[in-house]
Amino acid sequence: MRLLSISKELITGIPFLNAGRGPGSFYVDRLPVHEAFVDCLPDGMSAIIATGDLQGRECFRNEGGPPRLLGEVLPLQLVDNILPQLSLANGRIGVFLAGDFYTVPTLDKRGGSGDVCDVWRAFGDQFDWVVGIAGNHDTFGPDPNATPRFSGKLHYLDHSCVRIDGLNVAGLGGIIGAPNRMRRRTEDDFLRAIEDLLEEQPDILLMHDGPDAPSHGYRGSPLVRQLIELLRPALVVRGHVHWNEPFVELDGGVQVLNVDARVVILRERGR
Repeated sequence: MRLLSISKELITGIPFLNAGRGPGSFYVDRLPVHEAFVDCLPDGMSAIIATGDLQGRECFRNEGGPPRLLGEVLPLQLVDNILPQLSLANGRIGVFLAGDFYTVPTLDKRGGSGDVCDVWRAFGDQFDWVVGIAGNHDTFGPDPNATPRFSGKLHYLDHSCVRIDGLNVAGLGGIIGAPNRMRRRTEDDFLRAIEDLLEEQPDILLMHDGPDAPSHGYRGSPLVRQLIELLRPALVVRGHVHWNEPFVELDGGVQVLNVDARVVILRERGR
């Protein structure tokens, strides 16, 4: 699966509450939703939704209680309000989750960590399958280092692969850092894990941390970029750091889709 283009105009921007740096410092932000075109999707699929780093909460409700995580309410908004605008053909819709879906309920702190199981389940309730990884702020239950026990249509990857609808998807969660901290690997271990995964010749390499793009001034790991330029996966989907543009092509034709704080809906033209 190769990306052909991304529409210059957004489909929409979804309002949400973004955390500030102190009591009452939250503000209303907008989550951009992009339409992108690929050369082909698996037979019987109409779209794949890719997103990550949804570190916000819904705008206030009248029912009381803390606002829900943005990722809990986004799937139904996509189904009810956004996907119908695209006139997609009937077919299955899958999801790639690139990690980091938690924000503290008080919205007064950036970078808090917490349980994101409800986000995964919300996507699973609305779509045919979900393949994802953990960000460095994601937990799955009370144990911060626990691996989630999802079943059915939810596929959690970490240094592992899954074949779904004919796509071979490899996933590597977490970030480069001190391994005594949650969901971090040393740089050497991170690079070795990428090499292991690319031996499986995946169609998609799904990562939280990932390559830089120096020709565009975009942040990331230079060593990860050099490795994937050498080994040439077809498409890398990553989060963790925000790029002004969602899509770049590296040397050797390696495509990188950055889904940090955005949604990208992948479809075929005319389908």
